[in-house]
Amino acid sequence: MENTGATVVAASVSPVVALRALKPRSIRRPPTKPLYLVLLWLVTALCVLMPLVYVGFVVGIGWLEYHYYTEWVPPLTGRGGLWGRLLAWVVPGFAGGLLTLFLLKPLLAPRRQPPSAVTLAEGEESEFVSAVHALCAAVAIRPPTQIRFSHEANAWVQFDGGPWAWLVGRKALTVGLPLVAGMSARQLVGVLAHEFGHFAQAGAMRCSWLINAVNGWLYSRAYERDEWDDRLERWSEASEEGYVALVLGITSLCLATTRTLMRGLFQLSFRMSRRLSQQMEFDADRYEATLAGSDGFRGTALQLRAIARAASDTERSNAAAWREGRLASDLPAAVALRLKRFESREWDDVALELEGAHETHYWDSHPADQARIHNAEQLAAPGLFLDERPARELLADFPAIARRVTSHYYDGLGLEYGPRNLIEPVHLWQRNRLDDTLAESWQRYTNGMLGDALLLSPKDGTLLPAAKFDWQGVVDELRRLGPETSGLWQRLTRRRERADDLALWVTLIDQDVDFTLPDGTRPDNATLRGEYGACMADDVPDLRLAQRVQALFARRLWLGTEAMDGEERVEAERRLALLQTLHDFAPRLRHLAQIRTTLAALGSGMSSSGETLRQWAWQRAVGYRENVTALLTAMDEVALEQGSLAKHLREACGHLSTAGDDPFRFLQVTSPLEPAFRQLYTQTLAALATQAERAEQQHGIRPIKLLFVPREAPATA
Repeated sequence: MENTGATVVAASVSPVVALRALKPRSIRRPPTKPLYLVLLWLVTALCVLMPLVYVGFVVGIGWLEYHYYTEWVPPLTGRGGLWGRLLAWVVPGFAGGLLTLFLLKPLLAPRRQPPSAVTLAEGEESEFVSAVHALCAAVAIRPPTQIRFSHEANAWVQFDGGPWAWLVGRKALTVGLPLVAGMSARQLVGVLAHEFGHFAQAGAMRCSWLINAVNGWLYSRAYERDEWDDRLERWSEASEEGYVALVLGITSLCLATTRTLMRGLFQLSFRMSRRLSQQMEFDADRYEATLAGSDGFRGTALQLRAIARAASDTERSNAAAWREGRLASDLPAAVALRLKRFESREWDDVALELEGAHETHYWDSHPADQARIHNAEQLAAPGLFLDERPARELLADFPAIARRVTSHYYDGLGLEYGPRNLIEPVHLWQRNRLDDTLAESWQRYTNGMLGDALLLSPKDGTLLPAAKFDWQGVVDELRRLGPETSGLWQRLTRRRERADDLALWVTLIDQDVDFTLPDGTRPDNATLRGEYGACMADDVPDLRLAQRVQALFARRLWLGTEAMDGEERVEAERRLALLQTLHDFAPRLRHLAQIRTTLAALGSGMSSSGETLRQWAWQRAVGYRENVTALLTAMDEVALEQGSLAKHLREACGHLSTAGDDPFRFLQVTSPLEPAFRQLYTQTLAALATQAERAEQQHGIRPIKLLFVPREAPATA
């Protein structure tokens, strides 16, 4: 067989075997640039000076305190007022000591540690480990001492063990399993080659480690909370007005001062180091292009962006599921499933984002994607490893490791869960969607003319003007109105969301809270109230059109039900009755949901907003709880196939039992109420529409869309 420079993959050879076939030192290192190395070490030295500047500032304050009390302070005895001499002794010592204490805080306070990754034990996934070692040999670096797996959509190599590891070059590889789940073997191995390529630049990598360590420390102390912040907040919430509150206020001011200083040092260090970091990325990209081929670099960049979006969607959906007491059992599989379900428009969006990534700012840590793609494609490297099979085949038991990593992540977050809380990834994405058969039927029947911003009332189908239409006539009228409904339900949904925002802002104004709007402007009372009134008004063109369309659909559903026989008709009438009940309950639940949204948004800033607002919010939260309890009691009378409507909604609030007597906790745990309510409505309406569609087909009624092209149904909640 002729050697073309690329690894030839036979169908009987696994990706691991193909990777292990790479020759040592087969990936050439980019040429050394002496000027670049000199600048890199110079910037490293300047960045390391930042913490020394900070320590020098603290030492300077201590020096001033020492000389003040040994040389400058007036004696306590002698002429002059005793109180003045006492103040000269006490105030500088108190202020200086307090300031020094909190300037030392960034050096002493423990940092919050992110959830750790899962480390492979000795002998575990030995084939994959040997393949990684072969890759390191091809790059001409020592292999990692540890291999770890993470839930993050990323991969990285880092020094493993602090300064000593930095000196001896000991490193650890961390692989994000969403990459393994969503990439081909060629793409994933290319990403790993990029990461190991950083360590092939030994001196540059050591500089980068120092720079990133300094920047990470400065950033965490400037922008992230730590245990001292949490403790101070607890003390502030527990303290009353008086000397204790005054001391805590001064302490908070000192904390703000230290953060301001740390932010200045971080920005200075960060901006000095970014340009050199960009050059390191270009060099590492050469390793990826050499191994996986220049022609695959663009596809890998696109896939990385898509996986990041899918992972973000998964995180949000999983967070919503946790509010119902459920968690995905396998996060990497959930990301892969979301990626598989990307629509063409979503791929187009990702591609447009990639194509638009042209500009590299001075302070960016990575060059713009298009610059990196151009740099890689200029190499015209044929590639040494071109295996397009799924990357999961690199691991002997990918599903087991994925579930283990998922559980490890949940444990690191401190979540209390068990086997009963875990759901399969497919069920995570089915939570808010109709199943495929029901979704297709729903689209055929409605042609996209129904949404859930308003709930349909079946009674409207028995009233004029909808009641004047016969069966075919009502369908023809809906077809005529179709163009007018384009974008209708999206506008109504935005109107509802805007009303929630305005309700919060009007509440803040009523409670004399000082705030700015998201665009940075000051709130205008009259303007906001006028807009809120417009959002809550009933007599607007969009609402009238929506109600007309709903009445026609209600008429159509009634006529379809009347044409059914036997059990089919009984089931359809039961669903019509349930839809009417849900419609009647909806305004009360919607009002409570808006109150909950407003109070929940107030919660985060309440500790610093004054006792009056706290008492007001507490009373409103207590009232919210009483009204929700009363509403659920009324819903206990509504029977479903399994239990009651109230039981169904309580089960959707998976943490309801944890609320205790805390009304604010009750606000949090009842957030799934309205989504679960609307999901039940959509499921019921879609099931009834499926029955009605069959009846229309049996009686020769022409549908709204005479030539049907399937589209994906909207989310149900």
